[in-house]
Amino acid sequence: MGAAKGLFRIPRRSIVIVVVLGIGQVITLVSFVLLLRSVVNALVPAVVGEAAEAAFRVALGEVALLGVVALVHGWLRSREFSVTEAVGYRIVRDLRMKMYRHLQGMTPRQLQGRARGGLLLRFLGDLSMTRMWISHGILGGIMAAVVLVGTLGVLMFLSSWMTLAILAALCTGAALSLAAGRAMRRATRAMRRRRSLVMSNIDEQLNAHAVVQVFGRSAGEFARLSRQNDALTRALIRVARLRGYLRGISTAFSLIVVGVVLTVGMFEIRRGTASVGLVVAFVVVARQLSGPVHRLGLAHDYWHRAQVSEQKIAEYLRSSSRPIDRLSLERMRVRKGDIRFDSVTVSGALHDIVLHVEPGQLVAVTGPGGAGKSTLLGLLARMVEPTEGSVIVDGQPLAQTIPDSVARRVGVVGPDLPLMRGTVRRNITYALPDADDDEVERVVRASGLDDVLAELPDGINTWVTEGGRNLSVSQRQRIALARALMGNPPILVLDEPTDGLDRSGKDAFIALLRRHAGTAVLATHDPQEIALADAVVVMAGGRVTQVLSGDEYRDQLWLAERKGAPWKPALVS
Repeated sequence: MGAAKGLFRIPRRSIVIVVVLGIGQVITLVSFVLLLRSVVNALVPAVVGEAAEAAFRVALGEVALLGVVALVHGWLRSREFSVTEAVGYRIVRDLRMKMYRHLQGMTPRQLQGRARGGLLLRFLGDLSMTRMWISHGILGGIMAAVVLVGTLGVLMFLSSWMTLAILAALCTGAALSLAAGRAMRRATRAMRRRRSLVMSNIDEQLNAHAVVQVFGRSAGEFARLSRQNDALTRALIRVARLRGYLRGISTAFSLIVVGVVLTVGMFEIRRGTASVGLVVAFVVVARQLSGPVHRLGLAHDYWHRAQVSEQKIAEYLRSSSRPIDRLSLERMRVRKGDIRFDSVTVSGALHDIVLHVEPGQLVAVTGPGGAGKSTLLGLLARMVEPTEGSVIVDGQPLAQTIPDSVARRVGVVGPDLPLMRGTVRRNITYALPDADDDEVERVVRASGLDDVLAELPDGINTWVTEGGRNLSVSQRQRIALARALMGNPPILVLDEPTDGLDRSGKDAFIALLRRHAGTAVLATHDPQEIALADAVVVMAGGRVTQVLSGDEYRDQLWLAERKGAPWKPALVS
């Protein structure tokens, strides 16, 4: 069931349980009608003497039964609530994990075009609305329909005219509710757009708080958020008015139905086709049926609101995402570390890249900003997927590997890979949570992190806030480098790894590069780091314009320094 095809499925067993609980409520309501009719009629006894005394005792027994029926009915209602809520929570739990799985399959490049506020709305607001629709809309609606149809069907045999009066009042209320449906959907869509803008803006402000203050834009951003907030408030009020209209109709007709029953009942009594007890019983049950009527009204409300949420979730799940554990994929295997870029194109970033990195080489990639260096390195880490061509490692196309397995074979440092909230140790061992103390100690020594840990209040157990904002730039970069070395990956992908490092940090990094026995690809502008390379790749405009051996680069650098000028790469092939 659900507005979006295949978005979720309610277990048949749950539906059966809800129907059984609904039938149970029908039985208790009908029993209540019959007992109440008998008790009220006994208030005006038609007999005297011992017969009247016997009738009184019977009425007392029926009053006791009324109490029992009321308790059973209350228990059925409590079970209804717990069952429908539990089903909704379980379905949304599975849907949330399905959505998160889809998110895990997205590359960082695919996420760049999405507002974080909109994504948060999918996982929070939309899932919450979907749960309410499942629990209170679908299952609650089924329950209410069973109770209404079952109870009215039985009451038809007791008094067809009063039953038809109840039905007419309910149908009138339902028709008025349906008339507001289209306006509710439009208002809900507008409200969601406004909410997404506000959430995205607040998220941006939280991440760029320092930028706002440094550039004196506090007043401007306050005014911007105020405008967005006002628009959201107007949209919310519009939705609230429509919801109030729907709920008002539901409440009003639950009372109107009582008046209608009384009116028809008066005529029935005058005709002699109904007793006072029966009319009173119908009035009480009509009032009791206001609950199911109200729940049907809520179901209608939830349906309108959930239509938009389910549509947005379905669109999100249809968006581009790579499989992360498909059976046809293989685990990445690295034997030598031979890397080939075979006519690789990334739309809007790289164009027909043909490049060979030999096993064990240190390859430096350089060029002006926007040349495509980070995108090239992102291909190796599977942070970016090629539009055309393929990246091949030791004869195995990366596109045919399980993304998680790449993380164990490729250590990555980059500006788009922030530290996670947790301890320093958690960050270092993020790719290998079960790493033992010896491995952690090896990585700390290899990355030269000893000095950083000595500066921190709790050493390796120091708490790191989101993005490592409580650490200096140099400390963050050193920890990120240690994280990349965890598990001794045979391939290192290093995107501007020394940005923000102090002199000792850079020296430790250079020593690490010299010791590394595997293949390494390094994006940098630093001549000292480039001079360490076995091969130098120059990029410009998303293309490889020049490939030099390490010796050729060092010769050119020496000549440039002799002339007192910086080395200039060839930016045109």
